[in-house]
Amino acid sequence: MANFFNNKGDDNNIFCDINVTPMVDIMLVLLIIFMVTAPFMMNTIGVNLPKGIGEGQQKPQEPLTISINKESQIYLAKRNIDLYNLSQFLKDSPRIKDGEEVFIEADEEVKHGFLMKVMSMAYEAGAHKINLLMEKN
Repeated sequence: MANFFNNKGDDNNIFCDINVTPMVDIMLVLLIIFMVTAPFMMNTIGVNLPKGIGEGQQKPQEPLTISINKESQIYLAKRNIDLYNLSQFLKDSPRIKDGEEVFIEADEEVKHGFLMKVMSMAYEAGAHKINLLMEKN
């Protein structure tokens, strides 16, 4: 193995290696700067809002949930509703017109075709955000 530091007039033994220490120092300084300034970037602009009379915050509504039991009975807002009235109810619902999500919880014994029929009726009524619920193991 050649000794790079013992140069006795021979130009073939030149030490050429990248010195990464300055680059590491710069990266550490940048990391510290970002760590210090990150909490300040999360805050919004300080604005004093005007005071006024009005209602408090609205209570969040319960999600619009369609439930189907193992006898293929449909419940909407805990009320029993038949398949054909479901479509009309959803078409008239302002929550559907506002683009609110619809959740469907179906018993595992419900036939796939019936579940697809309920989903397609909800979609045709204007519910374009349909979620199927399941229980976590």
